[in-house]
Amino acid sequence: MRTTRPRRPRRARRPRPRARLTSASSRCPPWTVESPGRRRGYETIGSLARGFEAAVGIDVGGTKIAAGLVELATGGVLERRQVPTDPKRGGAAVLDDCVALAHELGAGRLPVGIGLCELVDLGGRPSSADTVDWRTLDVVAAIDAPRVSLESDVRAAARAEARFGAGAGRSPFLYVIVGSGASTCLVIDGEPYAGARGRAVVLGAPPVEVVASGRALQELSGLDRAEDVLASIEHDELVASAAAALGQTLGVLANALDPTLIVLGGGLGGDAGFRARVAHQLAARVAYPAEPPLELVGSKLGADGGIVGAALGAVARAAG
Repeated sequence: MRTTRPRRPRRARRPRPRARLTSASSRCPPWTVESPGRRRGYETIGSLARGFEAAVGIDVGGTKIAAGLVELATGGVLERRQVPTDPKRGGAAVLDDCVALAHELGAGRLPVGIGLCELVDLGGRPSSADTVDWRTLDVVAAIDAPRVSLESDVRAAARAEARFGAGAGRSPFLYVIVGSGASTCLVIDGEPYAGARGRAVVLGAPPVEVVASGRALQELSGLDRAEDVLASIEHDELVASAAAALGQTLGVLANALDPTLIVLGGGLGGDAGFRARVAHQLAARVAYPAEPPLELVGSKLGADGGIVGAALGAVARAAG
């Protein structure tokens, strides 16, 4: 007589743990999928690259080069790198650093966007060399990536502020970056206005950055950092003069362009005390008070704005 073995009851399947991104500081290799109980070498960058869900953004300023892997749907910076610019080394050395940072963050599989603290024409070619001279360098060829874009840093940061920051849903608005230098960008319906030649970034004539910028405050005060100048009672007159010059220039732009909003970014623009002084000067120079009144606010994205905006610019070109 044949006997049948009793069937073992099926074990309930445990739900598979969801993969999560891990940074380079964890025990996993950078940008791998980590699951509890085991670790596998699937590269997250590869899956993100297929639909351009992420891109690399590089913000080249006068003081530092900041780079990040940006999640495009949210504007979140998933991984970041930073090195000093040290522009005295020459443009080629600065570009070499950008290439290295892009490679670390996934260039080769992801679009790469660069925001540069210079005038950049509509074809992505630098046309000034006040800080970093890239006029004779082929930036696009230097970086191994599906798409590479290059634009002025202020336009990149303005794009990010329009998408994820204080300018979201506002049009037109002015984005003004006051850091090592000072420049501006008009944003219309979420798109930075570059002008006919890509030169619609210069703030004032002569440029207001000769008195109202981090570099100007350092040179005029003899101190090493603009933050120290802002905090110094001894140099209060210098700060007041910078705020007055910037407020006056913004007043001219406000009267000519009638923006809904002015967003101040950069190191000086992010200082609440300095921004309040600028707002006071601006209010005195707006020709006709309006309803709703013109607002002057700080950037919501802060130092990440240039990184995020550069990444968005790279993908915009990839889609075009």
